[in-house]
Amino acid sequence: MGAFFGFRYKCLILIVNYKKLLVAALLVWVGTFSQGHAQILNDSTKAIYGSATTMTIREADIFRGNLTPTRIDTSLTNLPSYRYWYYDTTLQQNLGNVGTASQPLFWRMPTVLGNRLGRNAFDPYAVNPATIDYYDTKSPFTFLNYVQGALGEQIFRAKHTRNISPNWNVGIGYERVGAERQYGTFSSGRDAFISHYGLQAFTHYFSKNDRYRLMANFSSTSHEQIELGGIRPEADDTYDSLFDYKTEPGWLNKAASEEKRNAFHATQWYKLLGPGLQLYHTIDVNSQNNFFSDQEITYGTEGTGATAKRTLKYYPAIRRDSARTYDDSYFKQMENTFGVMGSTKYFVYRAYAKRRDGTYEVTAEGVNRERRAGRQDTLIYYVDRQKRTIADNFIGGQAQFRLKNDIYVTTDAEFQIGGGDYRINAQARFKYLTLRQTRASYSPTLLQRVFISNHYEWSNDFDNVQANQTAASLEAGYKNHYLNGQVQFTNLRNYVYYQDSVVNNRTVWATPAQASGNTNLVQASLRYRFSIKSFVLDNNVYYNNIAGEEVIRMPEWYVNSKAYVQGPMFKNAIYVQAGVEMNWHSSYYADGYMPVTQQFHLQNEFLVKRYPTLDVFLNTDIKTVNLFLKFSNLNTVIRSWEQGYFTTPYYVANPFSFIFGLQWNFYD
Repeated sequence: MGAFFGFRYKCLILIVNYKKLLVAALLVWVGTFSQGHAQILNDSTKAIYGSATTMTIREADIFRGNLTPTRIDTSLTNLPSYRYWYYDTTLQQNLGNVGTASQPLFWRMPTVLGNRLGRNAFDPYAVNPATIDYYDTKSPFTFLNYVQGALGEQIFRAKHTRNISPNWNVGIGYERVGAERQYGTFSSGRDAFISHYGLQAFTHYFSKNDRYRLMANFSSTSHEQIELGGIRPEADDTYDSLFDYKTEPGWLNKAASEEKRNAFHATQWYKLLGPGLQLYHTIDVNSQNNFFSDQEITYGTEGTGATAKRTLKYYPAIRRDSARTYDDSYFKQMENTFGVMGSTKYFVYRAYAKRRDGTYEVTAEGVNRERRAGRQDTLIYYVDRQKRTIADNFIGGQAQFRLKNDIYVTTDAEFQIGGGDYRINAQARFKYLTLRQTRASYSPTLLQRVFISNHYEWSNDFDNVQANQTAASLEAGYKNHYLNGQVQFTNLRNYVYYQDSVVNNRTVWATPAQASGNTNLVQASLRYRFSIKSFVLDNNVYYNNIAGEEVIRMPEWYVNSKAYVQGPMFKNAIYVQAGVEMNWHSSYYADGYMPVTQQFHLQNEFLVKRYPTLDVFLNTDIKTVNLFLKFSNLNTVIRSWEQGYFTTPYYVANPFSFIFGLQWNFYD
């Protein structure tokens, strides 16, 4: 069995190595087909194609028994908002720039049981294979998205998809994200900060009699971040003086993190007795490799004269090499899910068995200097290694009874066989009100359990985290008013986090620890949107309260408010939105960031102060092109005393920037 899985991994690696050749071939094929197809269509035929004939569908829709695709989204409303430029649109705490390491601003429960890696800092920039969009196009569809900021922020995405036949669609996608550093600058032309590349290929096929269906995709991403360690304050620095962006040095001079991901995901369904009894199989083969290097570990000096001694400037310890660091993490897994499912007018069900196999390996390079009389030092390089094998088994299922779309009861559960992980969830909705109860037990991440590097080393045997969550939501709309309110209470026991503690009179940060007591979270949000003729006001308010073991940090209040006017102009030739967006949160001790592990961790020294940001935007829809112009963080221009703000301790957010972006759809 091990040889079989090893063979599958080798096949995946071969696919990745030849991805450039495949992309080139696909582009040639796309161009050839598009030219031939365009020759067939005349002008009157082309006019019938557009957003109404370009449809999308997701894997989750099939599992819910919904085979009806929906139109692609061409709306303007979220076009200039930062968080809608990525794959995860939730509010995030990042390092102040486009594409930087981030974590959800508000705590959320893990959705994966059993062994999981726990390196998620770059998740928003990698496509989730299980939620990718599949298409049904009547004509070839090409999507271009480009964002460019005055400070070097850049995002580019391109996607092309077409139907080979009415029941078979294929597509490819490419993306790039880049950013330039705003402090710790070396010289002109050497300010690169973020470099991200991504590739996707996807297909959706169903037989003419609709008994067999396949959805499959392959994705590959490479994400590199120059690690500065945050601003390094000097002895005479004040809070405000840290905003002299170009003159403030960083803690690290030659450090970088890199992450490479490859994923293949496919689900196929076969109807035995119509939609009421179907068999399905899902396979996931993915790998994630993380690297951290520092080619120049920096030191300082404490004391003077005979008492002077060399001290580390940034890291808590040196364990292998005093000159440089090179740490690696390798994660591979294959997951097979076999199940039965079905749907009727009032009932949807699914039951499955899941098997997950894989490996987790961490390595750290070191050097020994062997000194002999009369000879030069001999350098002996070595690699320390820790490895874990993954073998998880699960059973699970889901059932939903529904009278209407707004009246239903859903239950779902998953249990690890031979392990302590499980999740049980029940949800009921009656028109405007939804109630949910969840109980879960989940393992600490692989990273929290085992890690070695030049600066850290641990092997932990933590207990499972126990979570109980009760939630309620209210959603209603009336004429030009829309209201959505949510509240949830979560009790956590044995919570595992990255601590900030003092050991032997020295701060040791970013090491995992387990809380001994309970942590209680109250999280609530309220959205109210209304419009009067062409004016729209959209307000979102979030509230968080933490009691018991305070090992999770969130701002108590967060407000996002948007006001704009919209309507057609120039005899309906274009559609325009113009307005302002404001974000504000209360002061809190935000988590710090440790680049060695790419983890956010608890800290109790740096208060991230409350600060409102103001953006002014102009969105336009001109036929198949959506454009936006945005003045970001306008505060620093309007109010000269507003120096800026920090998103993470010692990581300052970008100052004022002018940003331009477009989305362009081609339907032929």
